[in-house]
Amino acid sequence: MTTEHPDARRGTSPALRSVPTPRSGVPTAGFGVSAISSREPSDHTPVIEPERRSRAVTIAGALLAVVAVVAAVVVFRIIVPTVPSAAAGQETSSRSSDREQPGSIVGFGNPHSYGDGLEVAVNPPQRYEPSDNATGVDEGVAVKMQVVVTNRTDQAFRPNTLQVRATSGGQPGVAVWDPDQGIALTGPDVSIPSGSTFTFFLAFAVADPGDLVLEVTPALYGYGATVVQG
Repeated sequence: MTTEHPDARRGTSPALRSVPTPRSGVPTAGFGVSAISSREPSDHTPVIEPERRSRAVTIAGALLAVVAVVAAVVVFRIIVPTVPSAAAGQETSSRSSDREQPGSIVGFGNPHSYGDGLEVAVNPPQRYEPSDNATGVDEGVAVKMQVVVTNRTDQAFRPNTLQVRATSGGQPGVAVWDPDQGIALTGPDVSIPSGSTFTFFLAFAVADPGDLVLEVTPALYGYGATVVQG
């Protein structure tokens, strides 16, 4: 015969029976203390690190500094150049007006009159015999032409500022310097008073005297080139 222990009749302690069993099937532990209370904190809890916060503050400060610098530059460019730009505009306008005297295309012997009253003409070329001291006559045929300058401007004009380029037979002509015959590379250094006319000679060594085109510019500034051709 089996003898039951007296405590077996008592069964489970009422305190333990009162603790509910989790749905997961994991038995509870201890006296009224469930396994849920022993869980560790979740790794997914967001944590704001001081280093990240400091980096964000630094980047924001740098962007604000850049915006401030750009704004300062814009304000400086608007305010400071106000007075100088007016003077620069007057100077530019003056230079532009000086250059508003274009040349044209004329034939030999026909003058071109610029807007300020300066008149330039080149008479037809003619062959000539250079002196022994002449330079630029090693190749080609030497020709000379008379340049006529009539000054109808309101101030004196110096023809040593005049520049001439020659093209003959599709090739550039070579300027001749012949001091023995009074031929220089440009006009003489003299003053032509207003209302006066002055003439001088220029010479070139060219490939074909019958096919000669000259480009005459009275001065570096204020005048466009006049093309003179046969």
